[in-house]
Amino acid sequence: MSKKKVIACLGDSMTAFWGTEMRELKESLSTAFSDLEFELLNYGVSGTRAEYGKYRITHEYPNPFKEGNMKCLSAISPDLVIVESFAYNHRLDGGHQILNYQNELRLLVQTIKETTPAKVLFLVTIPPDKENFLGNIPTYNDVNVELRREWAEYSDRYLKAALEFAKKEGLPLANVYERVQQEVNQGTPIQWFIDQNDTIHPSRYAYLITASEIVNTIEKYQLLTSNKK
Repeated sequence: MSKKKVIACLGDSMTAFWGTEMRELKESLSTAFSDLEFELLNYGVSGTRAEYGKYRITHEYPNPFKEGNMKCLSAISPDLVIVESFAYNHRLDGGHQILNYQNELRLLVQTIKETTPAKVLFLVTIPPDKENFLGNIPTYNDVNVELRREWAEYSDRYLKAALEFAKKEGLPLANVYERVQQEVNQGTPIQWFIDQNDTIHPSRYAYLITASEIVNTIEKYQLLTSNKK
């Protein structure tokens, strides 16, 4: 029997909200690589930064989806690790901390390469809806609109810094950010890509696009090889 390809997705709530099944990714992978079987593991934890993402590579941590602990990522010996940027949770660091953020990403990727056999794919998620950022979350209802717009601007700045990092490092990049920006510039409402229940996380449509961009990047860089010889 062929060995399943183990793919781990490491990130913050942008990853965690995809759910344990990550059905759009599973379906896209199965269509593109019909001769392979996959085991998908969601290593996303809401509200976390790159530093804690790096920690989860070599340490067990509380499982956000059910009781008990999640094995450290290195213990599962993944074939591929998809690293989402953690940009949204660095937004309050300020512009003067961009280089520190990029260095944390560099250390995270380095840790994956040093402790696993995996190839690394870097993912930059959707841009924010700057006019309605966090508008539908009850705990932010009374937060000044201008302040929420400022947070969105900083989120956008860190997403761009993540893109800059990936391109400079020469990492295989699933660039959902620019894909969505392009579609918005062509007339598609930004709201289509954002869950309107909270106005920050990806919609199911955006996860479908994310899956497409991931598969395209895997094919472009030949990050998965067939089990057939």
